[in-house]
Amino acid sequence: MAGARGSARRELVGRLFGARNRRRGPRLGPTVRASLAVLLPAVAVLGALAFAAPYAVAAVRRHPYFAVREVIVRQTHRVAADEIRRVAGIAPGMSVWDVDARSAEARLRDHDWIRAAHVRRELPHRVVIQVREERPVAILAVDDGKAGEFYVAAHGRVFARVGAGDPRDFPYVTGIASSDLRDADALGPRALRRALGLVRIAGRGSATLGAVSEVHVDRTRGLTLMPVRPAVPIELGWTGFAEKLARLPRVLALWAGREKEIATLDLLFDDEIIVRTRTRRT
Repeated sequence: MAGARGSARRELVGRLFGARNRRRGPRLGPTVRASLAVLLPAVAVLGALAFAAPYAVAAVRRHPYFAVREVIVRQTHRVAADEIRRVAGIAPGMSVWDVDARSAEARLRDHDWIRAAHVRRELPHRVVIQVREERPVAILAVDDGKAGEFYVAAHGRVFARVGAGDPRDFPYVTGIASSDLRDADALGPRALRRALGLVRIAGRGSATLGAVSEVHVDRTRGLTLMPVRPAVPIELGWTGFAEKLARLPRVLALWAGREKEIATLDLLFDDEIIVRTRTRRT
């Protein structure tokens, strides 16, 4: 009975799950074999391409077709084009793919006379460098016992030392030491911006004052303006430059022809002008 029950059980299992060959796995159908026949060569080709890709890229980068032939420099006045190329590190003959535009722009911005720079590649063999130079509006004569004159841009940046043969026909700013310029919140930067603002206001078509020769900075009394004509120091303090200078023509009209007698003009207060005269020698 026990053997019969075992035989019946095997027959039932065989009907439910079908006969299986335990020694052989499932056979692949014709569709699967055809797919594998196509897929395996494709995988092999992709693997070969992945292996060869770095060598192909390197060969393209070194190809003479992509060698830089032109390095065009635009909008330069003070700095020579050859110096721009040298600082940027871009020269004819190098691969255009080796031109690192961001690094070249950073090097150019470190140059004293360059405020902004943009570098772009134009395939297959040209590079364009566009720069914006600083333009001086004044000269800062550093007052710390050492000879030092530096150009100052309109936005207040002290950017380049004045050389022996460089032009000096700019208003001078005096009274600021190098130690005053080390911190952006220190006296120097703020006073320098105020001095540049005074130069702009004094030069707005005033028939009373000539060109500005100098602006002197004093920690206590503020700014003193020295025009070319009349050659008289004008004390203005720190604020209200336009309003104070607007009162000046009436006083100078009273001293017309006697300007050499004036030692200083004090416009520190909003409601008065103090004229100090020179002491006459007896």
